[in-house]
Amino acid sequence: MNDNSRIEWVTIITGLAYLCSVAAISYGLVIQAHSWSQLFLCIPIFLVVALLISDARLKHIFAFSAVVLFLVGGLIEPLAVGVIRSGLILIPLCYVVLFPGSLWPIAVAATLVNSYLQQLTQVDIGVFIEIASEASAITIFATMMAYFYIETRKQTRIYQQQSVTDFLTKLPNLNAFYDDIKMVDADNAERFGMLHIGLDGFKNINDRLGYRYGDMLMIAFAEHIDRLVGEFGKLYRLGGDEFALVVESSELKSTLIDAVNVLRQHEKTLFNMENTSHRLGFSIGVALAKDAPNSTEVWIKNADFALYKALSQGSGFVCWFDEELLNETIRQHQIETEIKAALHNDQFVLYYQPKVSIADAKIIGAEALIRWKHPQLGSISPAEFIPIAEKTAQIVPLGQWILRQACEQVKAWHDDGLDICVSVNVSTVQFDDADLFRAICEILREVEIPSHLLQIEITESTLMKDPEGVTEICGQLRSLGVSIAVDDFGVEYSCLKYLKHLPVDVLKIDKCFVNDCAIHEADRILFRTIVQMGHSLNISVVAEGVENEQQLEVLRQEGCDTYQGYLYSQPLESSEFISLFDIDNTDTSSG
Repeated sequence: MNDNSRIEWVTIITGLAYLCSVAAISYGLVIQAHSWSQLFLCIPIFLVVALLISDARLKHIFAFSAVVLFLVGGLIEPLAVGVIRSGLILIPLCYVVLFPGSLWPIAVAATLVNSYLQQLTQVDIGVFIEIASEASAITIFATMMAYFYIETRKQTRIYQQQSVTDFLTKLPNLNAFYDDIKMVDADNAERFGMLHIGLDGFKNINDRLGYRYGDMLMIAFAEHIDRLVGEFGKLYRLGGDEFALVVESSELKSTLIDAVNVLRQHEKTLFNMENTSHRLGFSIGVALAKDAPNSTEVWIKNADFALYKALSQGSGFVCWFDEELLNETIRQHQIETEIKAALHNDQFVLYYQPKVSIADAKIIGAEALIRWKHPQLGSISPAEFIPIAEKTAQIVPLGQWILRQACEQVKAWHDDGLDICVSVNVSTVQFDDADLFRAICEILREVEIPSHLLQIEITESTLMKDPEGVTEICGQLRSLGVSIAVDDFGVEYSCLKYLKHLPVDVLKIDKCFVNDCAIHEADRILFRTIVQMGHSLNISVVAEGVENEQQLEVLRQEGCDTYQGYLYSQPLESSEFISLFDIDNTDTSSG
């Protein structure tokens, strides 16, 4: 039984008990009364009116009028002890129903006792004291129970409200969102739409200015957005930096367009907070419920995917979920659901891109890169399935498979007399997994390769998410002999504070610094600075994405140690890589 049903039954039972009490009072008074019977009959009428009326002032007037009539009638025509007993017990109980949780029932009981105590003879006084004690005990007990019931209901309502209210912004939260969209079904889906609003770069605000400032800014933003679009629908905070506006309208498309236009007009509103100001950019994903008429979960995913596409295009973009996005969603869902099966069905394969020494043009290592050869979808780029694997945490078993396959290949080459250090990318999600270090140790022990032939590549974003934890794990790996490389260096945080303490062997300069280093002096200066910084810290430097001889010449002049890119070779299957390695060694020896 839900809370609403329970309250309805309590109301019905309480009402029936009240009417029974009124009937009992009426019966006793009518039997007792003669000349004042009509006056006494007003008492139950007043009590019934007091129960049914909603105006608090009139409720008090009728309720107290009934008590006054009972007292006045008793003075004019003394009542029998039995009638008094019924009045002393039932009238305060009626007040418990009329004014639950208040002290009025006790006050009425005390008034009735004091009034009738002075009207009784010596013969009846003993019986009356017994009746008064009984009535007082019942009234006090009923009043206390009613008080605790009312307070419990109040507290329950508070807890229920808090459970569906975001603590920070006071907007309806994710629980309220899921509760409310249950009303959307195939019959009314055409009337509902959703705007999924995502803030751009809000995490950076918390990191730079602190969570207190971030919370103040979030509150101001929520109030601002609610004022702008609250008239179009109901605004929810889904958590973090995401909001949702659920719109119900018979003219849905135009209403959604109006809401989007209002938001875009105020996209760069300036928020002033404690002697500083900030502009919050946001992107919007729009999805219609009719595109997922049988599943609110799919509707939510559609809006989420539309927002993801909008964010990927930059701040301030609006993306509507349409047929094109639907096809992308279906593809992503297929990829998401088939990653696990692809592992078991050997659909993944590792390719190896050579790392080449700039000094002698000799292959000195390789980077292991995963590829997915899907039987229906064809070759799937890691740029497409790796983010999905990370989002669903399937990157953990997939990452362990990559590590094991790379180590087994290194072992095969080592047994053939070729020591080739292979680097493997490890994502942020894998570092969040507590078993990463143990998993690498087990793989090294089971495959039985020299640990210096394995290199772990991490990104700056991985380092910045948990600097202490990542540094500790990297230190443990390095103590085993595994080398550590920072991948895509320079494109994100480039936090030298942590780089100074992180046990790093290699810096990999991102392709964006290599692309124009032979054309623009500024790019060349940045490249030179990174190389010099790395060498000053006794760290080897690798350039990624080298595609022409001019770039390679700049790398040689600036003292870069190693490069990889299409100039030398694209990623190759293991057999092709080892053939290239043999040719490279032969050419080097001949030279």
